[in-house]
Amino acid sequence: MDSVSKRLTHSSFCVAVFVGWFCCLFLSGLLPGFATLYQLGLAMAFLHMGILLPYALFCWRSYSRRWAYLPLGRFSLRDLLLPALALFVLMLIHGHFARPETWMNELFRKSVGVNVLTILTLCLAAPIGEEIIFRGFVLNSSIGWGGGAKSVGIVTTSLLFAVVHMQYQSAITLVFLFVFSAILCVVRMHTRSLIAPIALHMLNNGWVVLALLSQ
Repeated sequence: MDSVSKRLTHSSFCVAVFVGWFCCLFLSGLLPGFATLYQLGLAMAFLHMGILLPYALFCWRSYSRRWAYLPLGRFSLRDLLLPALALFVLMLIHGHFARPETWMNELFRKSVGVNVLTILTLCLAAPIGEEIIFRGFVLNSSIGWGGGAKSVGIVTTSLLFAVVHMQYQSAITLVFLFVFSAILCVVRMHTRSLIAPIALHMLNNGWVVLALLSQ
């Protein structure tokens, strides 16, 4: 992007997508019947599969028609080995210091059908949607503004990623989310693809699901 106006247009589009996603996230609770879905254990699945993921995919498609800075790309297992090891160590440290989140223990105390939907949401819908928004649009908003903008982009992306997960009450968990996001940002920049951070996010959430199911 050669001109300042083009960079501003691109960054503004990326920021607007995040603002729209944020509004979808918090205004969805005002929808009629959402409280009932929450009581049934279906709110998470409805939110991600019915609202946030479709929104992210629509914005990604619209973005890709104009800019080529957000490819799905490809990756090799070698690209994921070191980041996966880093995430595993991070999870061990987090598990040692963080206090249990009460609401997480209730996730899989529903019917089999609801539990399956929850697993699909945590391991598929949420990672795909969140990577498109955070390691995609939010991180891309720093493109074209110089080398220092990359560091600012990583910090901003990771702060926002931690803040929007306000369901967690432990400060240690928020630090974990920040570092987790920063690792995925670096992977995204290194591989120049979305598929690599998506795969790592799925892997991380899969570990969490297995840990909860084994309790």
